[in-house]
Amino acid sequence: MARNVIIVGAGRVGRRVAQQLSEEQNRVTVVERDAEKCEQVSPAVSNVIEGDGTDTDSLEQADLGATDIVAALTNDTDVNLTVCETAYETATDVRTLLRISRDGEEGYGHRRFVDDIVYPAAAGASVAAERIARK
Repeated sequence: MARNVIIVGAGRVGRRVAQQLSEEQNRVTVVERDAEKCEQVSPAVSNVIEGDGTDTDSLEQADLGATDIVAALTNDTDVNLTVCETAYETATDVRTLLRISRDGEEGYGHRRFVDDIVYPAAAGASVAAERIARK
């Protein structure tokens, strides 16, 4: 089932997620402040908005009302928290995904406006440990 996804942040993580979701036939809109990053991700996604993902206007321009999930994937946990809260307050039915940047931030998942958390460093460590342990 194709989904409408807004990704805030087109750094390494956001760009890879956007590309993968687009390849799976999802409608992906990326919101990114940096014009160069917008250019890098634009061939892979449905729509790119050069703007601030913490700003309600940018999220509305990304068609928040028709979105299934907002993934806040910048490398700044505080920005990502603001994105998730703004999305939740504007469209309460939207799911939110919060990227955290540091150990100990997993507790942010208890907030009512955060549906799920991703921690790339921990995910990478798990994959590395699994591959090291292979025979």
